[in-house]
Amino acid sequence: MNTAFRQKSLGILSVCLLMACFLFSCKKDTPDVPVKRNEKWRTEAKTDSLGNQYYVVNTLDNTLEIRVDNKDGKTIFSEVCPTIEASEIPESSRKLFTDLVAPSKYINANQATLSLRIVLDNLDIQEKHIQLLANIDLDSMKFYTKKYKVEEPLDWTYVTFPYSLVQWYGNSLLVREGIDKDLNRGGSYMGLGQRGTQLVCYERDFSVRYTKDMDASDAYYPSGGLWNIPINNYEYMLFLTEGVVARVQIVTSVEDKWAGKQPLIWKDNLKETNNIPADYSIKITDYNIQNNVVSASYNIYDEKGQLKEKRTRKWAIGNGMPLGS
Repeated sequence: MNTAFRQKSLGILSVCLLMACFLFSCKKDTPDVPVKRNEKWRTEAKTDSLGNQYYVVNTLDNTLEIRVDNKDGKTIFSEVCPTIEASEIPESSRKLFTDLVAPSKYINANQATLSLRIVLDNLDIQEKHIQLLANIDLDSMKFYTKKYKVEEPLDWTYVTFPYSLVQWYGNSLLVREGIDKDLNRGGSYMGLGQRGTQLVCYERDFSVRYTKDMDASDAYYPSGGLWNIPINNYEYMLFLTEGVVARVQIVTSVEDKWAGKQPLIWKDNLKETNNIPADYSIKITDYNIQNNVVSASYNIYDEKGQLKEKRTRKWAIGNGMPLGS
């Protein structure tokens, strides 16, 4: 009886050990899955060129929190939005929209701005909402926010159309502000010529560096959707992928017009100045500024879209004088 009992016990022990080994091996082979911790819901993540993911979370403590995960899924930044009250947090992520002004290798490489739009009424109406600008520094982990609450058409806010926010010279941010009726309810789309519409340049802590009126009949200013490198507070190099390199300045006000300011300082259309056939095309692939010299790399394609040649060109930043390749 004792022998039989020992054999039975050894058999059970062997089975247990095999199961433990199997479970351990399964656990090792299963990839790590990010754990959704302390949250009711989260927004869809916005990804920058480095693979960092920016998203907003409604925590179990009913706070609104901005988080950043690196490309490996590890949370590297997490801060509660201090000016958003619990009563202003929507019941689901469907009422919160985000827009990311992502870091660039040429402009403010370690800075980012996340724009939040929180709908306070019905999604079909969206007349009452909160807009929040959040400046995030992934190096120092500093975090600054600026809140706009819109309950009436005449409440002050900023343009929410894509690419409206622009990373700017010396770690600043360009924002177009005005009343909600003019900016976001079809008044004049960009708010030109309306009631006090302004182009505001903010420092990272949202102190104002400068403000420009936008009361001219037309206005010229950078877009977040185009390749540009600011040279100073008011001028920038613009690189259009189809092969145009230009030095441009911001012109938005009647005063600018009276002073004779023109948006274009100099321009080089690479297709024209390179004697490229009319049915060929150009695409700029890279660009930079170093020691007051502008450079751009570009590809030349034939009429069938086949790559024919790769070139690089340089210009003096002051007057656009070509400096060769």
